[in-house]
Amino acid sequence: MSSLTATKPWWQRRQTYVLIGAVILVVLMILDTKVIGPDDEEEVAPDTAEEYADEAYESIVVAGVKERAIPIAELVDQMLDDPEAAGEEHGHREDDDKPYSFAVSAQGTVEEGGFGEVGLDIDGLDSDFSVGIAVPPLGSTTALRDASGEVSFGDFVNQTEYQNVALELNNKAAEDVFADLDPDDLEGEDVTVIGAVKWTSDTGGEVDAVAITPVEIEVGS
Repeated sequence: MSSLTATKPWWQRRQTYVLIGAVILVVLMILDTKVIGPDDEEEVAPDTAEEYADEAYESIVVAGVKERAIPIAELVDQMLDDPEAAGEEHGHREDDDKPYSFAVSAQGTVEEGGFGEVGLDIDGLDSDFSVGIAVPPLGSTTALRDASGEVSFGDFVNQTEYQNVALELNNKAAEDVFADLDPDDLEGEDVTVIGAVKWTSDTGGEVDAVAITPVEIEVGS
């Protein structure tokens, strides 16, 4: 007595499903592969805050500050009148619960200032408000990092590097601006300064003074 063994059609065989799956996987891998030609440049994120500052200080941060700079006396008037509106229009901040930073410009005569800065006598500035220019070391202020509007937390691997880049940018500003400029020689000089300020009070009260972290100081202007 003979028996007949039924043979499954090819499309129902297990080997067929495995082969089809493998082909699909290879196709997906090919579609996801980016081919870089000789004229293409692959964007690579910097490994450290120091590398970012080296690459971005002039081309991104300084350029952004100069483009967005508002005269400091004008900013002060607007901030004292309506800080939220002025902050939204002119400022940038790390988060909604953080103070605004602003790109500013100022012209005035340098005078004696407080710790870490020289004072600046500015025509048209509110008489109850004072402005200074920060001098090296520029400390840990994040004004320069935030005021450009071009540097965000998403550019860095963690909060530590995001904070460190503020320090590195301040170091670059100190090296660049004060390379041939001695702060002790500035008193009595007329200057034009471009830089960044953070709208916050050291005492936690109302803001009645700011210090400009400079990216450019022109003497005799």
